[in-house]
Amino acid sequence: MEQTPYRRRPPRQKLKMPLIGNLLGNDSASTARPERNPLSGKLAPLAFLIVLVAYGVDYVMDKNNQARTFTGADDIKEMVWEGKITKKWANVITQDNIHFLLEITKVVNDSTAEKRVIDLTGEKTDFWDKVSPNNTLVKPQGSLNVTVKRYFKKDTVMALKYE
Repeated sequence: MEQTPYRRRPPRQKLKMPLIGNLLGNDSASTARPERNPLSGKLAPLAFLIVLVAYGVDYVMDKNNQARTFTGADDIKEMVWEGKITKKWANVITQDNIHFLLEITKVVNDSTAEKRVIDLTGEKTDFWDKVSPNNTLVKPQGSLNVTVKRYFKKDTVMALKYE
């Protein structure tokens, strides 16, 4: 005959983390003490609502900031450039069709900046290869001559050529 030792104390309840252990409200196997945290059933819907609002604001802001891409000699000739290159990338569609893109940012005032994306497709010189991010570009309206201001070298004037 096997003897089982008697228990000296009743078994302990499982430990629960406050708020996280009871996020969705009541448990059917809850303790005898009806102690409830006032945020326990309201925290999960509140967190879901905050995430939903954050994604909505991000979507609306992204939709409003759709930048027009300027392409071709006529568009670029009409523009005035006074700003820094913030991004420079190439969009390789096929080996024969490569779009060289520059994003130029002009600071309007302390809190706003104007960004323009320029596509240099069809440009015959090696302008895209010679400029780098953080170079400042200045181009007057009606001209294809671009002045590149550099930090440690003297300013360079480059002429854009199109077909």
